Amino acid sequence: MKQIKRLLAIFKPYWGWFAFSQLMVLGTVFATLLLPTINGHLINNGVLAKNMQVIIFYAGWMLLAAFLGVVFDIVSTVIGVRFSEQTAHYLRKRIFDKVQTMSFGNIDRFRPSDLLVRLTSDVQNVKMAVLQTITTLFQAPFMLLAALVLVATQAPSLFWIMLVMLVVIGVLLAVYVKVVAPAFISRQKKLDRVNQVLREGLTGVRVVKAFVRQPFENRRFDTAAKDLRKASIIPQLTLSWLIPTVLFALFLGIDGILYFGGTKIFSGSGLQMGQVLAAAQYFIACIGPLVMLAVALPMITAASASTERIFRVLDDIADVQDRPDACSLDPQTLRGRIAFENVSFGYLGSDGKPSSTVLEGINLLVEPGQTIGFLGTTGSGKSSLVNLIPRFYDVTAGRITLDGVDLRDIPQDDLRKLVGICLQETNLFSGTIADNIKFGRPEATDDEILTYARAADASGFVEAIPEQYDGRVARRGANFSGGQRQRLSIARALTLKPKVLILDDSTSACDVSTEARIQDAIKDQMRGVTQLLVAQRISTVITADKIVLLEHGRMVAEGNHEQLLASSPLYREIYDSQLGQGMLVAMPVCSLCCRLW
Repeated sequence: MKQIKRLLAIFKPYWGWFAFSQLMVLGTVFATLLLPTINGHLINNGVLAKNMQVIIFYAGWMLLAAFLGVVFDIVSTVIGVRFSEQTAHYLRKRIFDKVQTMSFGNIDRFRPSDLLVRLTSDVQNVKMAVLQTITTLFQAPFMLLAALVLVATQAPSLFWIMLVMLVVIGVLLAVYVKVVAPAFISRQKKLDRVNQVLREGLTGVRVVKAFVRQPFENRRFDTAAKDLRKASIIPQLTLSWLIPTVLFALFLGIDGILYFGGTKIFSGSGLQMGQVLAAAQYFIACIGPLVMLAVALPMITAASASTERIFRVLDDIADVQDRPDACSLDPQTLRGRIAFENVSFGYLGSDGKPSSTVLEGINLLVEPGQTIGFLGTTGSGKSSLVNLIPRFYDVTAGRITLDGVDLRDIPQDDLRKLVGICLQETNLFSGTIADNIKFGRPEATDDEILTYARAADASGFVEAIPEQYDGRVARRGANFSGGQRQRLSIARALTLKPKVLILDDSTSACDVSTEARIQDAIKDQMRGVTQLLVAQRISTVITADKIVLLEHGRMVAEGNHEQLLASSPLYREIYDSQLGQGMLVAMPVCSLCCRLW
């Protein structure tokens, strides 16, 4: 109920329209129940009296009542549809906007498949619940109360029959709701599982095929789909016995009204045929909304669970927050001096506390314009370290300063306009190549796009495309190779004209010769820019001003290539395993090695 109340608060500015929709529902109830009343008068005063003028008169009124009922029902349904679609639009936009404000840590905790379910099936559940609430929830009580009052006033001797049968039908519907409501919630959970398996199977289909795991993935999806099927069968099977049972009770009630009503007519109690038939029609009129209500209530129950899941996303607080007194730095005077002062970091768990320490005791000074290389084994903390600079995450202890200013004192958006980063996972957006390159700075000119594409060694394959920079990019850049996607991502980072440039293993899919050309071009274009290079390959960082060697989240050595080669056994081991004596053979053909030679 707490989540439903929050959802209802969305409609606070539109309570007038909601009240008007319920007025239309009342109008529908009034018109529906007016028909049996008019029909009773038509039979008593027209058919039985053989008066054609009266028959025509009441027939006209019945036609008008039916027309009004249709109009009222259409208006209430239109309002319900608009309310439900507006709710869906509002929630989708709020969730999407919320995801854009999340920190990397929040996104780590909410898996993309979970967010996708909230944006699709959960929103759909809430939308249908809103529609059912407006069009159905209050119609059944209105209809029931009004019908009982009319029977009690027009045919009081038949009131008890109608009341007993309505209680019987009400019990049947209550049992249905009790059985089906948990089944709807279970079905939603099974649907979540199907969506998760489906998304993983479709996005990872290349990996599945590469490792010949199609049978395993087919079984996994089949299991999830079977669980969903079983969960979906329960509501349908329950409905299969509900409808016939309700119809049986309906016919039984009609028979009872006609039988006892007939005996009252024959006994001369004053009850007329028209009143008996009207009572039967009142009873029939009540059943439809009651059945609709029984069907709607489980949907509303399921929507309440969906609403809770949606608000769990909307209520999530970003791990990284701007301080109230945060101030921007002047890009014109910024030098790009970065200092790590006893920095420790751990990723936050679901309880909001660091689950484990990834970096510990990092002390490092990066002078303006320096190129720093970070080297280490997988999991040593290289990417975690550089992700702290644009404040994708905040330090757990210590601090990082940019030109002496704590990064937490700089607004995130302003900081990220100063720090260009090419993430480890390349991600291109559907659109044109030019749009992707100037993604961080939409005002970039065509000349700048061309310049930075050349610096990233991307101009060669781009200009080979007939459309060149207007060429289309498929979803996630699927129409380009891994190396081409990396080069376009580098061009995107360069186009930002950053004061600090971070390349997180951004040339891993490129050959050594291409990597060397990119590094040379970046040095020419990014003179005076502080550069941080994360690499698995020693050739990526071998010419850096300083190389930082990480192991298990700690700095174990720092210095240039020659210094580390002489002082660090670990660096020497990496060097020997990757280059070693083979470097002498590669020198004539490798531009990087030629420069070193």
